[in-house]
Amino acid sequence: MGRVVFSSVFVLSMAILGRAEAQEGVSQPAQSQPTPPNQVITTLPNESLGSQGYPSPTQGYQQYELEEANKGIRNTRNALIATSALGLVGTIVGATAFRHCQFIYYNVNRPDDLVCTQRGDALFAAGGTIFGLAAIGMITSGIMLGVRKGKRRRLRREIQRSQGAHLQWNVESARLEF
Repeated sequence: MGRVVFSSVFVLSMAILGRAEAQEGVSQPAQSQPTPPNQVITTLPNESLGSQGYPSPTQGYQQYELEEANKGIRNTRNALIATSALGLVGTIVGATAFRHCQFIYYNVNRPDDLVCTQRGDALFAAGGTIFGLAAIGMITSGIMLGVRKGKRRRLRREIQRSQGAHLQWNVESARLEF
């Protein structure tokens, strides 16, 4: 029974993966007409970044750094959410172990005892492991999120200072301007 379920899930996932890859390969190009061989293409694939992923001269390096910081914050926030969800799964798995356990109450001289079946012991171990690893992930991604938000805050302050009212020498008019 287990092999049949595993093989059917495997075959189904491979069929879905193959279909997704086939759909990606069939996607239409952005231009409906092909360019003639002697015509030079003058537009970049991505207007805000060059073809190598470098900032264009009009964008500025600080804006590029700010965009990269925002991407890092989004990725780290997603990691924090995912590890929190994993912690919830570990808690649920560990809590289901109580269905396979029984408390034994003794008299005043002995402490109470928790006796579990083999399935209960396995569920406790699995749930505790999942929750422990998720807790480590939550702590790590939480620290990383704080560090990256601090970096973004410093970048924003630096951009505001550089764009704020400051004196600069205008060569053409030969005078100081704000």
